[in-house]
Amino acid sequence: MRIRSFVWPIFAAVPLLAACRPLVPGRAPSVPFELSPTVADTIDTEVLSRAVRLHRLVNVKAPWRAWVLDVNMSACATVQAVKGERTAVGRNSTSVLLSRLPASSHAIAAVNADFFLFAPPGVPTNAHIERGTVIAGPGPNVLLGYDAQRGLFIDSVRVRGSVTSPRGTVEVLNWNRPAANRAGLVDAHWGVALDTLVRTRAMRLDPLVPVRQDSTAGRYVARAARPGDTLVFGDTLLLVVPPALRARVAAGDTVAVQRRITPFWPREAVGGRGVLLIDSVVGADVDKEGNAGFQGLNPRTAAGIASVGTSQRLLLAVIDGRQPGYSVGMTLRQTAELLRSLGAQRAINLDGGGSSAMIVRDNATGALRVRNKPSDPTGERAVGNALAVLGVCGGR
Repeated sequence: MRIRSFVWPIFAAVPLLAACRPLVPGRAPSVPFELSPTVADTIDTEVLSRAVRLHRLVNVKAPWRAWVLDVNMSACATVQAVKGERTAVGRNSTSVLLSRLPASSHAIAAVNADFFLFAPPGVPTNAHIERGTVIAGPGPNVLLGYDAQRGLFIDSVRVRGSVTSPRGTVEVLNWNRPAANRAGLVDAHWGVALDTLVRTRAMRLDPLVPVRQDSTAGRYVARAARPGDTLVFGDTLLLVVPPALRARVAAGDTVAVQRRITPFWPREAVGGRGVLLIDSVVGADVDKEGNAGFQGLNPRTAAGIASVGTSQRLLLAVIDGRQPGYSVGMTLRQTAELLRSLGAQRAINLDGGGSSAMIVRDNATGALRVRNKPSDPTGERAVGNALAVLGVCGGR
């Protein structure tokens, strides 16, 4: 679809945007983009697809600049968590992660997603669930996700599973999130060598019959971990058993394994840190999240959900920062208030700082462009994962 751009004072935004609704029979109409004149001086809007618009907001006084993907989830759009690798480990720029999606996915744009570890490199700090596959399991923080039944959500999920032998049952609390003091399962999607302490508490589970590595249930034979069992390959599992539970399973036992994500299993999920909005109210902890540096003015990436009846809009905001005279960034509270002004009732903070990136595919050329101005001197930073916006309904 040809990009149509508009630049206007803020008070003119609503009527002009209303004229740009998708002209597709049977599709849900776009939602007018409304802002108070106190929020931004100007808006520049591009139509990226039938369901997706990109807004560039400028506040000269602060100063700050923000890019907002406005996605009508009731029209021809969906989202996908993107790791870019088949395992939890590894980092790449958001541009690279978006470029690796197949042409059949009709990828339109992407933003960086979760905070990530440097050791192991690029492992998201919370769950990464991609097309229903658990690449990295849930951590302690909330998730931004999507599934067909719930639509978009900001919520928590957890692992519930068990390994049962003739000697007893080990309740599984972690999946692809190995920790020495919590019983857990690790499969080949983890892709990271276990550290020394975790490895000393691991047992190898070999399937009695071939099973998919992401199977939720199966029968296995427990084996003592070999010196080389620091990585998981094929359909083998590693079971991490804290010392207090070790008597419940022994080498040679035939065990029944079950694992699932509850209270629901999302199709797509990425993590964040800091709930910004709950039912249109700024989160109680936004001023206390992290250290003083984290709480201050920074580049930000955040996601908001606006619901009207059964319709949902996803608002993905990237705010540039650490660039005096151009854009100083925002605090978490300011980010929450921006998303609320855009119509979000729920919102979550994603990784920010030098990681913040807004990547958009050019309609005319198909090339990927970094639309914001990342704060790192070297430009776009390698990150752990991203959230992509895809076109459906047969294309963009």
